[in-house]
Amino acid sequence: MKKNWIYVVLLCFIILVNVLSRFEEKEELLDEVKVESEETQTLFVDFEEAQRRSKKIEDILKVNLPLRLFYMFLNSLIVFIFFLGLVANGYFILSLFKKRALFRRIRNINPPQWEMGEVFKIIILGLTFSYVFFMLFGFFTGALESATGTELQVFKNENFRMIFDTIILDFIILLIILKFLWNIHGKKIANLGLVKDNMARNIFYGISGYVAVMPIIFTIGILIYILLNVLELEPPPQPIVGLFLMEKNVALVFASSVIASVFGPVIEEIFFRGVMYSAVKRKLGVFWGIFITSILFSFLHTHAFTYFLVGFIPIAILGGVLAYLYEKTGSLIPSITLHILNNMGSVFMVFLFKYFNSLV
Repeated sequence: MKKNWIYVVLLCFIILVNVLSRFEEKEELLDEVKVESEETQTLFVDFEEAQRRSKKIEDILKVNLPLRLFYMFLNSLIVFIFFLGLVANGYFILSLFKKRALFRRIRNINPPQWEMGEVFKIIILGLTFSYVFFMLFGFFTGALESATGTELQVFKNENFRMIFDTIILDFIILLIILKFLWNIHGKKIANLGLVKDNMARNIFYGISGYVAVMPIIFTIGILIYILLNVLELEPPPQPIVGLFLMEKNVALVFASSVIASVFGPVIEEIFFRGVMYSAVKRKLGVFWGIFITSILFSFLHTHAFTYFLVGFIPIAILGGVLAYLYEKTGSLIPSITLHILNNMGSVFMVFLFKYFNSLV
């Protein structure tokens, strides 16, 4: 405790900031941002509504040949990936019974021996520096507005602030990880498995993992959808999904797509698999390392009770596969590849939903 007193102080600072933010009254800055869009309100539909929309889409496809061909291609691709995933899972199970190795590890990689305490320190420092940055940023933007007599409306856009805050937090976390990696462990980022060795093979592992996990997540998603209809629950969308559906600024939507599909997965894999999983595994072993980090990974990606019901199990399974790939290959490339493909697929489906929803 004496040695790490500064982190105790910083933790108290983080708690204080969060408590004070709960009592701070939120100003109504932009009415058009506050109003929920029709797309967001209709993101979750029950069986009857789904059948009604499906009938309308069928009527539209009958008179629109290019759209019908695209729709047929898309459905065929989804079915193909689903059955290819079943084949991949069958091959995986068969290989386990035959005790045949499916993955080849990177050679000459000496990973850092992360400690659990370092994980907590990285989180505390990341939150502290990000809070301080946002406070200073708010002060300077306020001073600039007072000096110029103009309002910086872009910084008051909730969607922009969500993306901006995410970038800053991720960037700060990455810098802190690199600081620990270099100064404490004397390692380079390549020691986390971010190397060009066996790049093509590791990308293939990531693609294979994505194809294999999709049927599982898809099946669980259908079961959860049925359960929610029975319980008459309507889960809210994730904030990033709401942004894609309601934001009209093309540049902001594009930036959000890149962050969600590429930048976010890279930083998350470095932290969750490269640092956290390695620390938990060192303390508790491989099984508990995969289990605990998958639970935490899923918990941090879900919000609100109803969305927790929807997303927790699928995201936990995804986290388990990501950790398993990292454990077996010793590289973050397969995990990053799978994570990027998953997020890109999710973003694509959201835009596809938005497009077809606009038709009906």
